[in-house]
Amino acid sequence: MNWIDLTLTIDNTCMTCGTTWHTVPSVERLGRLEEVGRNTSVITLGSHSATHLDAPLHFYNGTYGVDEIPLKKLCGSIRVIDLSHIPPGGCVRLKDMEGIAVSSKMLFKFGWYRNWKTPQYYRDYPYFELETLRYLTDNGLEMLAIDTPSPDTASAIGKKDDSLGHKLLLSKRVVIVEYLNNTEQLEDGGSYEIIALPLKLKGSDGSPCRVIARRLSYEL
Repeated sequence: MNWIDLTLTIDNTCMTCGTTWHTVPSVERLGRLEEVGRNTSVITLGSHSATHLDAPLHFYNGTYGVDEIPLKKLCGSIRVIDLSHIPPGGCVRLKDMEGIAVSSKMLFKFGWYRNWKTPQYYRDYPYFELETLRYLTDNGLEMLAIDTPSPDTASAIGKKDDSLGHKLLLSKRVVIVEYLNNTEQLEDGGSYEIIALPLKLKGSDGSPCRVIARRLSYEL
């Protein structure tokens, strides 16, 4: 089985969420072969740049960072659910989960990655209502993987109800994997093996990660 790369490339035109305080990623040459005998680079990144995952510390002080997430939560069987019928700005409601068995790891594909590096990417992306996320966590969800910037609505950023979905998921120790790429290569309802490994950054609230998947020869 061939591995599918679900990771966005980090480069000097990598987008950020647009806040004034977020570092713009950059990869610059530090040492050159002709000058010091080797090529090396200096890399500047925010902990939530491009394809990345969130640890509970993202929203809860006194919890843990990416270096303490159990490996069993980062690798294993995952169910792919196609929600590409949800329109821009649309909400994934509890009724959309009818007939869908909840598994410990679930990847929801909207096809939103196609908007990467366009003004649309951070505007009106599909999101999950809180009741839907509560239903998933109550039934054993441990990893939520998406090809959008967030499980929360963009319209709530900076407001009183900002990131309520994040807060619910992370309070339940659910790993949130965001900004996935190439999800059209994953079959709806298919069972895959996923590997989503962050950098082992001590006490970090999140980390860019390389996410890959391959089709399993058996069903979950």
